[in-house]
Amino acid sequence: MRKADVKSLIRHAETNLEEIRIKYRKSLDIEVIDPSLRIDVKNMMENLRSALDYIAHDIYEKIIHPQRIASGRSEIRKIHFPYGKDENSFKMSVMRNLPGLPTLSPPIFALLEHVQPHKFGNRWLYDFCTILNQNKHNRLSAHRRKFRLSYTIGPRGGSPVISALAGAITAPPGAIRIGGEPIFFDPNTGIPISSTGLDVQIYRWVNFIFEDTQTEVLPILELAIKEIDQLASKIYSII
Repeated sequence: MRKADVKSLIRHAETNLEEIRIKYRKSLDIEVIDPSLRIDVKNMMENLRSALDYIAHDIYEKIIHPQRIASGRSEIRKIHFPYGKDENSFKMSVMRNLPGLPTLSPPIFALLEHVQPHKFGNRWLYDFCTILNQNKHNRLSAHRRKFRLSYTIGPRGGSPVISALAGAITAPPGAIRIGGEPIFFDPNTGIPISSTGLDVQIYRWVNFIFEDTQTEVLPILELAIKEIDQLASKIYSII
């Protein structure tokens, strides 16, 4: 099996992630993307995708292949890790890559389904694979800087009471009060307006996203490593 290769790819990705974090922070500081950051991100994602496909191959060889040989059916030549935007597309992907898996190994099927958007409650796997598929023969799509405004508000001279993203809190004028002082929001920015009794601090938060999916770069890399590592450990404990 490819268990050792999968673990090596994941460990290598963890090392790469630390290097990416350093370049990421530097790029945020100067608001220009380091060209090598794109290469590092692309290589890391491709390595993690290879780990997923290795897992799929091992599942096929240990569970699907013996059954197909016994029944005289032909081999499946192209095997990829199954994923889908929703439950139906995921099951269709399983049928293409690991046919019969739900019946042959319900525990393995359940593990694969757990990381899908309809079970996990997060699109990381679908977005991760989509980003790679869209750029399979091209360089990684340009990362785009994304700006968000956040703020804190509290009594003047005191500690902040509220911390939120701009526009996250909506209320009629004066409906929210701090120490009896009413809060009024700027209708254009969604940020509270400073007053004689209230102090508002505004912060600009910057990150990079993949343009095609509007996915934030660093969070999806961090989550992908964590979930693929856990998935591999669980699957190889069974097969």
